[in-house]
Amino acid sequence: MRALPELIGLWNKKTDNAHELAMLDKQFQLETTRAQSRLDEITTQGDIDQMLALLAAQKSALEGQMQKIGIKWVDALNFAVRPLTTYYFLILYGLAKLAMFVLAVQSDIGGWDAILKLYDNNDREILAGILAFWFVGRVFDKKK
Repeated sequence: MRALPELIGLWNKKTDNAHELAMLDKQFQLETTRAQSRLDEITTQGDIDQMLALLAAQKSALEGQMQKIGIKWVDALNFAVRPLTTYYFLILYGLAKLAMFVLAVQSDIGGWDAILKLYDNNDREILAGILAFWFVGRVFDKKK
């Protein structure tokens, strides 16, 4: 009977040690997750810095392209190239979407269903890029 309390104490100590070991294991997993998260943040910051450097280089390249040289027809052509290229590709894109719509309607897909199937995430991204270029960019240009 005198050894029973000692055995119970040893058993309690064993369970306490197992619990503490499990807690240390969980803490190790938490610290590993935190370290990986921090590494991801550092990598993301490097990507952001790289993107900003790329945008700065693109801006300086575009500024160099839009300089007047003094010959009227060359200057007019220089300033008209980007808008004409934009209109050309928008017309081609619209015609391609129209052809897809006509084919979808001819294959017994309803008009609204065809539109919803044709207008996907890529189209939303293209529209957002165009709107940002033409409207948001001009706001920042006016602030300068």
